[in-house]
Amino acid sequence: IYGVDGIGKRSLVNSVLINMRKTSLDMIVCDINMHNVRSEEGFLDLYSESLSSVGLDKHSLRSSNVIFYFEEFQNVLHFEDPDKFLKDMERAVAQMPEVTCLFTGSKVNAMKYIFEEKKYFYGDVEILPILPLNEKVASDYITRTFLRVGRVIDKEHVKMFYDISGGMPYYLWLLSSFSFNMTKGFVTPDIRNDAITSVMSLRETYFKSLIDSLSNYQLSLLRAIFDGVTKFSNKEVIEKYGLNSSANVFRLKEALKKKEIVFFDDKDEPHFIDPIFRYWLSKYYFV
Repeated sequence: IYGVDGIGKRSLVNSVLINMRKTSLDMIVCDINMHNVRSEEGFLDLYSESLSSVGLDKHSLRSSNVIFYFEEFQNVLHFEDPDKFLKDMERAVAQMPEVTCLFTGSKVNAMKYIFEEKKYFYGDVEILPILPLNEKVASDYITRTFLRVGRVIDKEHVKMFYDISGGMPYYLWLLSSFSFNMTKGFVTPDIRNDAITSVMSLRETYFKSLIDSLSNYQLSLLRAIFDGVTKFSNKEVIEKYGLNSSANVFRLKEALKKKEIVFFDDKDEPHFIDPIFRYWLSKYYFV
């Protein structure tokens, strides 16, 4: 399961585990959060600590219904030899049929690289995409929540929040919360706009640093993507955006992927990973 921070990975996993425990299913969950792990040695230490914390050892894994919950799993790519580690892990998991592994990560392209491009654990894993919230369900929930305490938000405001957030729970919650806290009655257009500005302010420092990290060529490709271009190697596009050559375009695409700015779908068409970043570009940078 992978998606950007705030899309709801942990909430989904926790909800499923709670429901599973209600069925009295005998299971042991080892939560291994790899957010600060960048070496195989660090991983093995964390792995051992996790086993000890739930009263397991390597011998009891073959007879126990264990779920290993690996968070920020893409950090294995920082290891000295990630391919060797992943191949070893594949073999280890295959020898423990009672163990279930759940891999989650917030770096979309890094996770796609591991599981879709390199195809590690191929045939043994199922990729579960986390889709944006349903617009009607989200809209109805926000509207009801405001009404419950005597506050009113127009559905047009909620739709704007949904469009800006791309249906991502975290951003939608932020936009709604700012509006909620700014009014005792009706959410006015000014309050709505102030809520949007507040969310932009929270992310602006990061967005500026992201832009500053781009070369001129990378920024030119980003502009082309922002403008809706999907085919970058034809002569007209290369000349219009100053992309130099088709070979350079390939390198630029890889650079933007590595920085987790965009991902490319099965048709090789680009999509912004962070919808708020795209909105920020439209209001404050590509203007």
